[in-house]
Amino acid sequence: MSDIEERAEQKGMTRRAFLGHAAVGAAAVTVGSSIVGAPSALAASAQSTSVPKKWHKTYDVVVIGTGVGLAAAIEAKRAGASVVILEAADHIGGLYITAGGSFSMGGNNVVQQAAGVVDNDEQWFQDEMYCTGYRAQPELVRTLVKHGAETVKWFQDLGIKYAPIANGVLYGRTPIMRGITALQDPAYPGGQGTPNTGISFTMVMYNEVKRLKIPVLMNTRMTKIFRGSDGVVPGVQARDKKGKVLNIRGKRGVVICAGTWTDNDQMMQQWDPRLVGPDCYGDGGTPFDGTLFTDSAGDGIRFAQDIGAAVSDMSFAAYLYIFYGGRSYWGWAPGPDGKIDWTSNATYAAGKAIPQSAATFQNTILVANNGKRYVNESTRFDPVPGGRGAYSENPEMPYTDAYLSLPQPRNVWMIADSATVAALSWPIGEPTDSEPSTITHPDPLRGKMFDPACIAIADSIEELAAKTGVDAANLQETIDRYNGFVDAGVDDDFGKPNPRGKIETAPFYGLKASLIRHTQRNGLRCNTKMQVIEDKVGYKAVSSIDKLKTIPNLYVAGESGNIFGWKRTHNTLAHYITAAIIAGRNCAKRTPPVK
Repeated sequence: MSDIEERAEQKGMTRRAFLGHAAVGAAAVTVGSSIVGAPSALAASAQSTSVPKKWHKTYDVVVIGTGVGLAAAIEAKRAGASVVILEAADHIGGLYITAGGSFSMGGNNVVQQAAGVVDNDEQWFQDEMYCTGYRAQPELVRTLVKHGAETVKWFQDLGIKYAPIANGVLYGRTPIMRGITALQDPAYPGGQGTPNTGISFTMVMYNEVKRLKIPVLMNTRMTKIFRGSDGVVPGVQARDKKGKVLNIRGKRGVVICAGTWTDNDQMMQQWDPRLVGPDCYGDGGTPFDGTLFTDSAGDGIRFAQDIGAAVSDMSFAAYLYIFYGGRSYWGWAPGPDGKIDWTSNATYAAGKAIPQSAATFQNTILVANNGKRYVNESTRFDPVPGGRGAYSENPEMPYTDAYLSLPQPRNVWMIADSATVAALSWPIGEPTDSEPSTITHPDPLRGKMFDPACIAIADSIEELAAKTGVDAANLQETIDRYNGFVDAGVDDDFGKPNPRGKIETAPFYGLKASLIRHTQRNGLRCNTKMQVIEDKVGYKAVSSIDKLKTIPNLYVAGESGNIFGWKRTHNTLAHYITAAIIAGRNCAKRTPPVK
């Protein structure tokens, strides 16, 4: 065992537990008898369900989800299995299709080789463990590293043309270039220089799914995982768009690739209450209010728990972004025909509202519901240790921690005057082709996705307070005090270095803060074969996670699984595919199949 592996095993785990506001619509996510998303008690025995006497459809392998599930299905089919994919939405791709589309992969892969970059698996393993805070399962990380270079070549064989290698997110710790993304190419949408590249990887996989004639049942949501009295998973129950119940048999197994749980308020509330309540939104960007996946978020984890699956430490919950003036991380706008074309990024909106730079926070103030400042705004750009990602991946940093520590409703607003707005070149005025959504003419479906519910413009501070809902007297006092700090060059309240941006020239602008839960980490426990581990805990440590009891015929990959441990930085699209490839292959070759 390496010193890193020993450190990982010895590392303590502390759940974040802060009081927060109750989630809205929580009743919609309670299914079965289990408490969804929360750590369960020690399981005395496997939890069985009634197994149907009649199967409406039978395949060797049933895959849930069309994000990384596409990769699992491809490899299961290539291994000789009959395969079906169930997709709850009306389009393929899940969250995977929305991603920026880069990943950090080593192993002397084909992109590294083309650039003359020399890597080694042990160093890559160490860098991966470091960026997870040494709280990943070393065996799982070693599995990802072992197969990583193969995944890069796998995508190339599907038709991806790679851009020249870049540094990648791990470079800050070890100067080895591992940053990989796709070039633009007529064979697929997206690519480097376009709004998103997740669509590039998604569409080459989908093209292969179609070539292999793997059926995809759209608008078909899994509603239950069956588990017999013998402990084996023989299949799943689902409902189609018309509400028809389908019992779908998987003779060799079921692979859960159901994706995000960031849109599930109740699961979030159970793991970190600070992340739910007013102005807190999930990752679903279309519609713009963050409700795209709320009806199905967390299905894979929840239904697996119902039959006795174990979950890992999910308390990191998600990357946390704070946007000002909008509440969407991404989205697709309808085309001229009023429909959304998910196979093209022609109407894809990058969202994220006002661009954030050091100058943004040096020249504005942030006020909470009481109309007072609560943080040194410039800490938004405090440096993060190399190889540990950005502020969004480190919620303990002062800027994010100060926001999360506010009582609900937080009702935080960024305040600036017209002179600062002009100096920072904020988009105001009539929309253009290059800027289809502006602060004065917000369109929450296009461009930066400015949202009228998150914007206040006023001719006086009193009017601004009324429009933002903050205490008027406190807001005026806060602004007067801050203007004095600008004149003096010293912030006596929060120590903001060289405060700038006096607030004195009308009109005055307020941009509301929205907390965006983007890309969660962790989920169902799994071993190196991506088999789901049963929640039956003993007392003595085992020498390998592969010796833990698993739920026969149940596999997991993607955001439903725990391949990264507590957390990891961005750039993980290929890691998820690696896990899906392993899951698909192992599920397909399982013998003997269920009778």
